[in-house]
Amino acid sequence: MHRVSVVRETVAGSPGWSPGARPLRAGLGVALLAALVAGCYTYQPAVTAPAPGSTLALDLNDQGRVGMRGAIGPEIARIEGALVGASDTAFELRVSETMGLYGVRSRWGGEAVSLPREYVGVVTEKRFSRQRTFVAVLGGVAAAMAFAMTRNLFGLGGDQGNSVPGGGGGDDQ
Repeated sequence: MHRVSVVRETVAGSPGWSPGARPLRAGLGVALLAALVAGCYTYQPAVTAPAPGSTLALDLNDQGRVGMRGAIGPEIARIEGALVGASDTAFELRVSETMGLYGVRSRWGGEAVSLPREYVGVVTEKRFSRQRTFVAVLGGVAAAMAFAMTRNLFGLGGDQGNSVPGGGGGDDQ
C-alpha cells in the first residue's frame, strides 16, 4: 500500500495571508491615526479677537455667498484657513478648505482671500479639546488591545492547531 499524506502550504507562512493584506492594514492604520488626530480638535466660537496664525472657520451669510462667488466659487457656506490678519472691515485668510451648502468639501493650497466682515455670519476657532483627545486615545488603546488579543500577540491563547493535517496516521491510510 502507498501511504499518502496531505500537506497544505500557506503563502508567505501565515494562514489567510494575501498579497493585498499588508497595504489594506497599513491604510486602516493611517485612517485610524488620522481619526485620532482629528478627534483632538474642535471648532468653538471665537470669543476674543483671534491672533494671526489661528485656524478659523468663517460661515458665510447669504450676502457673503453671493459676494464671494467670483473669488471662491458658487454656493460656498464655510471657509477654513489660517488667519493672516483682521481689520475692522475684513478678514484675510490663507484658505485650506471650503465647504459648499450641500456638504461638498474642496481642498485649497493656502491661497490668500480677503473676506469683508459683513459677509461673515459666524466665526469659529479651531482649539484643542481635552475631552475628544481622551476619547480618541481610549478608543485607540481599545482598538490596539482588540487587535492584539484576536491575534494572540500576548501568548495567552491555547494551542492554535499547528499540526499538519492529514499526516501521522497508521497503516490504515
